[in-house]
Amino acid sequence: MTEERPSAIVAEDEAIASMALRAQLEALGYDVVGIARDGDDAVTLGRCFPVDVAVFDQRMPRRTGIEAATELFDHAPTPVVLLTGYSGADLPNPMPRPPIFATLTKPIGLADLQGGLARARAAFEEWIDDDPDAGQAAHRSREERALIARVLRQQAGDGDLLAAATRFVGRARDEDRPLVDLAREHPPS
Repeated sequence: MTEERPSAIVAEDEAIASMALRAQLEALGYDVVGIARDGDDAVTLGRCFPVDVAVFDQRMPRRTGIEAATELFDHAPTPVVLLTGYSGADLPNPMPRPPIFATLTKPIGLADLQGGLARARAAFEEWIDDDPDAGQAAHRSREERALIARVLRQQAGDGDLLAAATRFVGRARDEDRPLVDLAREHPPS
């Protein structure tokens, strides 16, 4: 029996930095579900895929990393590692927790990223343990996102998962319906 690899999403608007983060995450044994180039796409990916951790840059177009993490956490509780290139000078003190469970300053080495991921995931588990209702909500959200992800993977085929997720979220917004309700109408084959 093979153990499932943990999964992550990355939100980083600089292409070289996002490629480096993907390579680092994959070297640490993570499947990278997708890369967002701005805060809105980060929220979309996080709402549609049940990831174990999200890695968000603080300074991105359309939303900051903290704004995107807060929006995501409202819909889909996910531990977020926040990246900053400014020695934390642009970050609030104290950091909002949740949704930010670890902070790293760029440039990030592999050991730093591994430590940040471990801290974020452990702190998220502590948060869940401290609030059983939050734990149940997080578990339910993950199950719903797993269904949404299966439908999106079927719809996208070999295409772009972010594009499929963006269309799906747009349809849910236009119809004023929860994403999971749309997914239940289109069960994956």
